Amino acid sequence: MVVIQQPGDDTSSSDSSGGDLASDLGDEIRVTLDRWSVGQLGVDDLLIAAGIVAVGAFLAWLSSRIAKRLARRSDGPVRAAIATTGLLVASVLMLLAGSLALEVLGFSLGPILVLILVLVVVVLLLRPILTNLSSGVLLQVRGALEAGDLVRTNGLLGVVHEINARTVVLDTSDGRRVHIPSTEVLGDTIENYTTLGRRRSSIDFMVSATDDLDLVTATVSAALMEIEETLSDPLPEVQRIRLVSEFVALRAYAWHEPSTSAQRYAVDAMASATVSSLAAIGVQLGGPQLMQFDALGSGQCGCAK
Repeated sequence: MVVIQQPGDDTSSSDSSGGDLASDLGDEIRVTLDRWSVGQLGVDDLLIAAGIVAVGAFLAWLSSRIAKRLARRSDGPVRAAIATTGLLVASVLMLLAGSLALEVLGFSLGPILVLILVLVVVVLLLRPILTNLSSGVLLQVRGALEAGDLVRTNGLLGVVHEINARTVVLDTSDGRRVHIPSTEVLGDTIENYTTLGRRRSSIDFMVSATDDLDLVTATVSAALMEIEETLSDPLPEVQRIRLVSEFVALRAYAWHEPSTSAQRYAVDAMASATVSSLAAIGVQLGGPQLMQFDALGSGQCGCAK
């Protein structure tokens, strides 16, 4: 018998729509689940499946350990390639073990492998986004930094503007807004100057070895406690750090608010207070004095011979 398709008949369209990968895969999975639900699942099948998964997990762990040992002996791109290969091999072994275990339990291996392939492709495409997203969540959960904190990480000092889905945004003191991937921040050292609410800076200066050093240290310490830009708790300190010919180099420490602007004002006030207080007791600064400011650390007035 010959069937003539009329213009209004949609048989071809339904066949074509039912022939795509998604619908076929769904049909096969439903059939497999139906067969499994009406069958008898023995304890031996479960034990065999569990054994396959255990063997696969062991082989994946072993391959990962071997790859890590080989990676430690290499550097640069070779090390990254070995580590990536080890991760890939371990993932493939686990996927194969899971697939074989499901096959033992009555699932059809074909649709399972197709699903695994789709999942692998999706994970590879979304891996950078997922990695940065999870790193950003970890940074916020651990409380290592928050918006408004002054931090130093990845060689940059700045105030955290925000922590979004992929990056940590820093506003630097020189007017730049820098976006750092969350994974790089999580993998690097984070120095948070805001958490403790204070920060220490220092200045160096020289006086003659014939001056009364006890009077010098006491005078400068008292002067530093009087300026508004520094904190009284902890107290400022003045230490003798080295001898330079006929001069003695001293270093004055003082605590201040953690912001970069507070640091600049504190260093400037410390230097002015030191000069004026020593002049009041008739002590002259000796040796060449070179003022330096470290934008990534504490301000310091260094002495150059």
